Amino acid sequence: MKSSLKKNLQILITGVLAVIGCIGLLLVSSLIPQSRIKENAEKSAMYFTSKNLFEMLVKKQEAVKRDNYADVVSCGIAYQLGNTSARENAAIRILEARYTQDTDSFENADEGFKRAVCEDAPGNLTYSRYWHGGAAVIRLLLMFTEVSGMRVLFFVIGTALNLAWIVFLVIRKEYMLAVPYLFGVIAGKILFGYTCFEYAFVCLFVTVFSFVIYLIMSRNEKKPEHFFAPEAVFLAAGILTCFFDFLTAETATFTIPAFVSLYLLEKGRNKPVVIRKEGEKGNTDSPWLFLLRTGLFWLAGYAFMFLLKWGLCAAFLGPEEVRIALSSVAERTVGAVRETGNLASETVGPLARLAVLFERNFACLYGIPNDTSGNTVRLILFGAPAVLYIAWFFLRDREVLNHKADNHKAGNHKKDNHKKGKKENSFFPAYLVLALVPIARFLILSNHAYVHYFFTYRALMVVVMVIAYLFCKTTVLHSLLKSR
Repeated sequence: MKSSLKKNLQILITGVLAVIGCIGLLLVSSLIPQSRIKENAEKSAMYFTSKNLFEMLVKKQEAVKRDNYADVVSCGIAYQLGNTSARENAAIRILEARYTQDTDSFENADEGFKRAVCEDAPGNLTYSRYWHGGAAVIRLLLMFTEVSGMRVLFFVIGTALNLAWIVFLVIRKEYMLAVPYLFGVIAGKILFGYTCFEYAFVCLFVTVFSFVIYLIMSRNEKKPEHFFAPEAVFLAAGILTCFFDFLTAETATFTIPAFVSLYLLEKGRNKPVVIRKEGEKGNTDSPWLFLLRTGLFWLAGYAFMFLLKWGLCAAFLGPEEVRIALSSVAERTVGAVRETGNLASETVGPLARLAVLFERNFACLYGIPNDTSGNTVRLILFGAPAVLYIAWFFLRDREVLNHKADNHKAGNHKKDNHKKGKKENSFFPAYLVLALVPIARFLILSNHAYVHYFFTYRALMVVVMVIAYLFCKTTVLHSLLKSR
């Protein structure tokens, strides 16, 4: 009872602190005087007008296309957050999330941002359905540097975090985790993601929360008396993802830390039986219960932050803002999509929509050049798994595959570990379900995954990690990579 109360308090306090910290960040940034950011805002406006709104960082590679349109909107919101001449009340400015763009004259977002900072044009459009935590960070950084400097800073921080995480795993001899993680982030071109504010925060959170959950679960195993609830970490991940993300590859902040968690649970299960005192906690959780609990807490944090924003908008801005938010949700889920970016092109039917969205997202994951013919793309998409299966067939470790029957035979007779005759929980289906999460995300937000495939594909990083892990675990590579 006491342990359960402590766990619930940890989760509650973590959630409350995360929400307060997020809203506090917006308030603090909105209080920065316009004069402190004016110069760097002007330099940023000039920078954006010199770039394409959708910038290809590598020729013919859609997978590393940078969305300058979304970033310039974030910068526009960041600039207007402190515009007291438009709205004196900082809370209202935060909720409205205004930026400048004359849609009647078909003005581009970069031109609107330039007018705002150079001509003091007011923010005429609202973007209230998101929290825009990224805009708060941009406004803080505008005191010190302009956009190109910020992008370099994010790239350096992101690269350093991933390098530190991989080195940490290698030092701990966690090769079975380090190798799949490395394959996943390479497939997700995560280093390019740091150079665009729209994608950067999810890419940062993937690494940070993977590291945090590893430390917490390892500590829980070694020092169960100092137990900290993993659910609290996933709740915070959901809250922060909603606050900072622009709906990109949001599920990755759950699936990849959850992959790390499953690895640790499985590793703990395969250790020799340890007799624990009554009330002590360790990695004895069912993988299904663990996934369910952590997934629900992540989703609760993510959904709560959206509902909180929409509720505040309804109370202070009026129900029209909520109606706009809900219509956007409908658009991103079942909204019509067209064959091309031209609005005059024909709409795509449901089956064609699904076929194309999966083809596009997986093509980006594979890094297939965008001028590759459709038939060649499909040949690569289906041929690569076939080649991988053939490689697995010849490299498979029969001893590893067949050890399940008697691997835990001794443990099944230990009263403190398993009841007699009870089979061990299989982790393979849990890994499979985790890999299917981004697939479900694409199906639910099919319009969004179809249109914005050049960044939504990063949600598939967990698929690569799961496949790489299971390949290594069931082949001769296992004996080379397993920790000693």
